[in-house]
Amino acid sequence: MFPPLKTALIGVVSVMELVDTVRDAQEGFEKLASRISGFQDIFDQYQTQDDIPPVIMRRLERLSRDLEPISSSIRSRVSIRRSVITRTIKAARDVEDIKDAFEKLAALLEKFHLECSLNTERRVEDIATEVLLAKLHHVQGAGIDGQTEDECMEGTRVDLLDDIGTWSRDPGVARVFWLNGMAGTGKSAIARSVCQKLREAGALGASFFCSREIRNDVTRIIPTLAESLARRNTAYRLALLDVLRKEPDVGHYTVPRQVEHLLEGPLRDAFGERLPMLTFVVDALDECSSEQAMKSLLSALVPRSRRIPVKFFLTSRPELHIQSQFKSTQPDLHNTLRLHDIERSIVEADIRLYCTTRLQQIRTSHEDLEPPYRFPPDWPLNQDVEMITQQAGKLFIYAFTALKYIEEKQPVERLLSMMKFNVARERPLTEPLDDMYSLVITNALNPSSHRQSEIQTTKQLLATILVLRESLTVTALGELIGMSTQNIRSMLERLHAVVYTPMQDDRGTITTFHASFEDYLTSPGRAPEAFRIHHSDGHEALASACIRVMASEALYFNVSGSRTSYLPNSQQTFAPISTSLTYSCLHWVHHFIRVTDASPMVASVYPILRKKIIFWFEVLSVKGHGRLAVGLLHRVLTAENIRDRLSPEMAGFLRDAKDFVMLGHDAIELSAPHIYLSVLPSLSPSSTIAKTFWPKFRNVPTYDVTGIHRSRGPLLQMSGHAGDVFSVAFSPDGTRVVSGSRDKSVRIWDARTGDLLMDPLEGHRNTVNSVAFSPDGAVVVSGSLDKTIRLWNARTGEQIMDPLVSHSDGVLCVAFSPDGAQIISGSKDHTLRLWDAKTGHPLLHAFEGHTGDVNTVMFSPDGRQVVSGSDDATIRLWDVTTGEEVMEPLSGHTDWVRSVAFSLDGTQIVSGSADATIRLWDARTGAPIIDPLVGHTDLVLSVAFSPDGARIVSGSADKTVRLWDAATGRPAMQPFEGHGDYVWSVGFSPDGSTVISGSGDNTIRLWSADIMDANQSPHVALSHAALPDGTLSQGSQVQVLVDNEDSAPGTNMKPRSAPPESHQGHRSIVRCVAFTPDGTQIVSGSEDKTVSLWNAQTGAPVLDPLQGHSELVTCLAVSPDGSCIASGSADKTIHLWNARTGRQVPDPLRGHGSWVQSLVFSPDGTRVISGSSDDTIRIWDTRTGRPVMDPLAGHSDTVWSVAISPDGTQIVAGSADATLRLWNATTGDRLMEPLKGHSREVNSVAFSPDGARIVSGSSDRTIRLWDAWTGDAVMEPFRGHTNSVLSVSFSPDGEVIASGSQDATVRLWNAATGVPVMKPLEGHSDAVWSVAFSPDGTRLVSGSSDNTIRVWDVTLEDSWLGSQGGQGSTIWSTIASSMRFPAALRLSLSLEPDYTETSQSSQTSQAGPEDLPNPSYFRLDSGWIKGPQDELIMWAPRDYHHGMMMPRTKLLIGRDRATLDVSRFVHGDRWTECYTPDITSVDS
Repeated sequence: MFPPLKTALIGVVSVMELVDTVRDAQEGFEKLASRISGFQDIFDQYQTQDDIPPVIMRRLERLSRDLEPISSSIRSRVSIRRSVITRTIKAARDVEDIKDAFEKLAALLEKFHLECSLNTERRVEDIATEVLLAKLHHVQGAGIDGQTEDECMEGTRVDLLDDIGTWSRDPGVARVFWLNGMAGTGKSAIARSVCQKLREAGALGASFFCSREIRNDVTRIIPTLAESLARRNTAYRLALLDVLRKEPDVGHYTVPRQVEHLLEGPLRDAFGERLPMLTFVVDALDECSSEQAMKSLLSALVPRSRRIPVKFFLTSRPELHIQSQFKSTQPDLHNTLRLHDIERSIVEADIRLYCTTRLQQIRTSHEDLEPPYRFPPDWPLNQDVEMITQQAGKLFIYAFTALKYIEEKQPVERLLSMMKFNVARERPLTEPLDDMYSLVITNALNPSSHRQSEIQTTKQLLATILVLRESLTVTALGELIGMSTQNIRSMLERLHAVVYTPMQDDRGTITTFHASFEDYLTSPGRAPEAFRIHHSDGHEALASACIRVMASEALYFNVSGSRTSYLPNSQQTFAPISTSLTYSCLHWVHHFIRVTDASPMVASVYPILRKKIIFWFEVLSVKGHGRLAVGLLHRVLTAENIRDRLSPEMAGFLRDAKDFVMLGHDAIELSAPHIYLSVLPSLSPSSTIAKTFWPKFRNVPTYDVTGIHRSRGPLLQMSGHAGDVFSVAFSPDGTRVVSGSRDKSVRIWDARTGDLLMDPLEGHRNTVNSVAFSPDGAVVVSGSLDKTIRLWNARTGEQIMDPLVSHSDGVLCVAFSPDGAQIISGSKDHTLRLWDAKTGHPLLHAFEGHTGDVNTVMFSPDGRQVVSGSDDATIRLWDVTTGEEVMEPLSGHTDWVRSVAFSLDGTQIVSGSADATIRLWDARTGAPIIDPLVGHTDLVLSVAFSPDGARIVSGSADKTVRLWDAATGRPAMQPFEGHGDYVWSVGFSPDGSTVISGSGDNTIRLWSADIMDANQSPHVALSHAALPDGTLSQGSQVQVLVDNEDSAPGTNMKPRSAPPESHQGHRSIVRCVAFTPDGTQIVSGSEDKTVSLWNAQTGAPVLDPLQGHSELVTCLAVSPDGSCIASGSADKTIHLWNARTGRQVPDPLRGHGSWVQSLVFSPDGTRVISGSSDDTIRIWDTRTGRPVMDPLAGHSDTVWSVAISPDGTQIVAGSADATLRLWNATTGDRLMEPLKGHSREVNSVAFSPDGARIVSGSSDRTIRLWDAWTGDAVMEPFRGHTNSVLSVSFSPDGEVIASGSQDATVRLWNAATGVPVMKPLEGHSDAVWSVAFSPDGTRLVSGSSDNTIRVWDVTLEDSWLGSQGGQGSTIWSTIASSMRFPAALRLSLSLEPDYTETSQSSQTSQAGPEDLPNPSYFRLDSGWIKGPQDELIMWAPRDYHHGMMMPRTKLLIGRDRATLDVSRFVHGDRWTECYTPDITSVDS
């Protein structure tokens, strides 16, 4: 314990021992003893006083001082009787005094505890705030404090600065002030002065100084302003953090959405309608790289400024793309001041004062030199000042550069040399500046005084500085380009007038003083040709330098010095990485792709990448730029100067590297160590990355995999939309892609690089459902739920005409005619409309006939007909000239028709439907051509023919893209998997080589449609495949995943033969599961039309699958005595089966008019109750198979679930009509009014074991508990699931409720409080349809859309890791036993799905076998296996989840396997031992 505190407390404790006989003091003693015990617990964690954090140490010192007088007071009341060695209190008054002292002492200790708790909470909040703000990826050094240049000289620009100050303080004026002027007129100096004056007045919100190449990304301006203001203003920070918690990627949204979500929203939340008090300053808008992005920023900011409670001071050159946004004549929108329009005399007066003052300063500084420089007595003359003033005109940068040049050396001579310049006022504006720059550059690079090699080296250095992606110190630049700081300074000294060189090598950065100097050097006709610089020379020099640095010893394994694998990057203390290496890793690609002749460099890059590419990923990860890796690799693969120079081997390696990053991007961004520990082991053995690096990383987890098909990743992924991508299309030449999204925008992308070609096309006020290119590629058409159709110039993004308005409801689909002259549209108003594409006028009348939403339209190749598909389940063909139907509707689909398309020759039509099928039709007769194409497991949302008509592509709600042979209807290759949500739109490139898909996961992906290319990446292969060096790879073999006792901790798992085909698991979605009453077996029903029985301990099949249903099995129930199984199906029947033999009772129960959705046996087993999509409930006699009474009616929609009370007297049903209803099970009478509370369909209901309560789960994502006798809600809804709740069940003792959800999790809740009893059970990779407890309540079975059944250990202790465990628990026991913790109090941070933190203070210590952290908290969380204190144990790829034994999984039944071997897995503070570069063979 802290010594001074210990001394004081020991004295107090000794007194407590003396007075323990004083009853009145006893209570005070107990309180005090509790406090002191708490102290002891805290300080036991610290081995030495040095371990105590400084903040706690300061509080301890103060507490010790406060305790000393109290301790002395207590002691003074104590006497020692000489005759008896005991201590007593002198008098009754002493007792009162001691009690008072104890109360003061207890209060002090309480205060200390509270301060420590508050400090912890503040630390947690600070960390969480930093993590959230870091997501904005602000630009460091962009604000006023990062600027090295001077402000306006005192006494200059006085009136102008006063005017700006008056504007900033006047609440009634426009909130945007645009100061513009030609290059060199002093805008940036004015902006710096404005910042300082605003800061002095407490009115500076934030600032951003744009700069070419360095701070030129428009999309970083708003996030940087937001981050800066959040650090200054508490109210805004709290509002901004709320936004970031909900939308963590908002910093990467489109610029208009950034304005809305980062400025307008949180600023209004923070300041309300108050008048603006703060001003944002943004300088040099013209130096940003994207003109379109800048237009987008201003077009969003200026009109919105009235509603944003801050002001904006903006400066730029008067470029056209900026000027166009300030044309409004409304005076309350913006103020505009043109510097070059200010009277010349006013500007000259300021320049004159500036020149006079600076020349005097130059004289003073040179006269102080040793020896002093001799000046003429009257230097500078008035005519000297006037000469410079006249030459400068209105260009402050001229005066600045001239005086920098004069100051450098020999000021008298240099001033005289300037007399020769022509000062005619009619010269072009840039000519005097060019003269000045020429004078400087000629002097610095004079051939008569410098060797040619010196001149070339200086030019090379200048070219390098001009194209740097970020400013560097002298030291960092020297390290990067391999030049001494002395040489750099020597060369730049001659350029003192135009290049800023900081005084210190390791502080401050090298920059040109003004962008006009770069214009001068790089623009043809301005600088002398001998001095002219080409950007490509700088890029080549920097590309070579970056590659050299990466090839050096500077880049190596664990270059970040990460000490543990348990913490995310945001909580790690990394070793410093040199600026030169950081720059190289971030920017080598940018320079590489701009090299004119890249051939020699390509050859040198490949061996470096083969050796170090994952070390490169590590640097990107720790620097917070992991997300850049995919784009950087893709740029190398697609850059015009590189792609044709890549060898097949290098191109394949880069594609595999891109797949590596796309597979593990979540892990790469969150944790650098897990690049090696988690992502690398997850690769397919066929990956060249795996073949290259697996032999060097042997102490990592390994997988044995079977049945999991990992197709090659997409060729390209385009991310940027902030909502579902509902429509995608290639341009006719295949070079561009257009997309429409729920985020209301249309985007146009480069199909080769994935880059946005322009800012989003914004104008629609609601979801964009459909987009298409015109046949000539010049126009894009879009249709939206805002009921409009818009046409856009595909090159500029401008709207071509006013919106096309005629539909009375949302527009769902649009298409161009083959000649581009017409547009057809389909709408939620059930009609099609034809439009003139040139004028926007409607043609003909509305095409009427459909009775549902028109989801899809397309012209025939000859343009004479249009095909449409609708929610009415029909396909219709229309004559374009008359608007009438050509033939009877094409019928066959049983649900909505979501997509239709003509073949290129016009003879066939393909359709995709919500019935999960694809159909082919003869376009002339309407007859079906072949049987429906079946394979998708959910709605088919989009279909298209390949250009040659040989193949069909389809996209589905099952998240896959599939290719089909159009002649046979068979799959053409493995499905493309990877999207994380519905695939809404698909199509082919014009040459048929590429497939495009748009998804609800907000991404667009391009896939190779080449069968040979797809086959190059086989399924995950055997784990013992040989590597090129003859060693064995890590990877994948088959193993049945059963919790048995065969495996001992720490041993390698031995692969066993796969069981027979029929024993592997269901082939499709598992819709229903149940335990038999004795708990020995599990019964399951599947969309593969079968019912199966499994041994509940081993997972082995008990019988062959029970076959008899002709459609998918939706529900089942087991009789109370376990002798009978009832199953319900989409075939409208109920089958009864002998549970022992599997034999079927001869006659199915028939009577329902639609799908049977739910079944339950009565408690005595004599009846079966069923609920159906025909909205009714039926009660059947199990002996006769006949209905017991008339159907129970009352629900107005599908009855999803039925249950019967334990005493058999009540039936409850949950329905798609969002209500629950109860009936008397004997009479069929309704018992009470419907139970209302859910806002969407009720999917599942169940009675508690005592019959007193009913639980219900709904698509509104909640679980509700009802009183079974009154119908009242028992408590507030249980909330936690993020998607529909599909199944609920009570535990046998009624204390726990289990729920399964479409969010793929299983959750357990305390039935009395509604509080979760443990973390969600994660492992399923798709919706959980059904959950059921075992009879003893220790296990839970779940069935899922991922085709698997899982049995979970749901005991609240950690017994699941004990001797009953077996293979699944062995994994986690092995990990738990190897976990080590530092002996110190540290903050335990829980990462939420968006990677923000919540916290609790936690105590950790060295863990021995008998004192392990509670392993029952191992769990899957957003792809991560996390430890008991949220340690990042490992990350697993999503496609492995459904085949892995996740924490608490006792049994996994399914066809896919991903068996995890952790016997050599090192983690925590031993994680670096995973790297074994010197091992060349497998351990014997």
